[in-house]
This record gives sequence, C-alpha cells and structure tokens, in this order.
Amino acid sequence: MQLFNIVVSFALAVLAGLGVGSGGLYIIFLHDILHLPHEAAKNGNLLFFVTALLSAVVIHIRQKRLDYPFLAQILLFGIPGAYIGYLLSEYLPVRVLRVALGIFLILSGVLSFFINKRKSGESKREK
Repeated sequence: MQLFNIVVSFALAVLAGLGVGSGGLYIIFLHDILHLPHEAAKNGNLLFFVTALLSAVVIHIRQKRLDYPFLAQILLFGIPGAYIGYLLSEYLPVRVLRVALGIFLILSGVLSFFINKRKSGESKREK
C-alpha cells in the first residue's frame, strides 16, 4: 500500500506540474481511497500542494516566467478567498463540500474543454 501511495502522490504532483488542478483529486484519493477523515484529507492536500507550489515558484522565478502584476492580482484576491473558503469549510457539512467540489471539478473540466476547443479552432483558421 505504501508504494501505491507514493505512485499516486507522484502522479498527482506531475499533473500539478502540468497545470492540471489535481487538488480535488488528491482530496478524493486521501478521503475515499485511504479513508482519512475529511479534515485530515484537507490538511494533507494543503501540505502536499504547498510543497508543489514552492518548487514550481522557484522554477518559474529562475526561468523569469512570472507575470508579477498578474501575480499581485491573484494574491490580492486569493488570500481573502482562501480565508473565506476556510471559514466555510468549518461550518458546512462534509457532504455539501464534496458535492460542491464535484460540481466545481465537472464545470471546470467542461469549461476547459470548450475553451481549448475554441482556441484550437482559432489557431487552425489563422494558418
């Protein structure tokens, strides 16, 4: 089982490095496969992605790929948003959070599919 956990964690880290929002997948893995309580899965997910984030930031700084004005906007709204999310997670039942996460993952996947499909069609027309 330990090897399985390592393989899944590595695969999710690769997905995170590719820009895939795999945080929801990691929570599902921790909660549904490893049967951790929701609070422990949430905390494990945060710890996992803080480490992935730090390594990605170092790489992007070295490659001079950060758009600092955009980064400032993300931080300006992301920090209060994360705090509000934390407060909501303390008061909403786990079932509501799981349904909300599932809906978010489905909607973001559908939106991503259609945005990428539209961009792909536009690039074909430009050629």
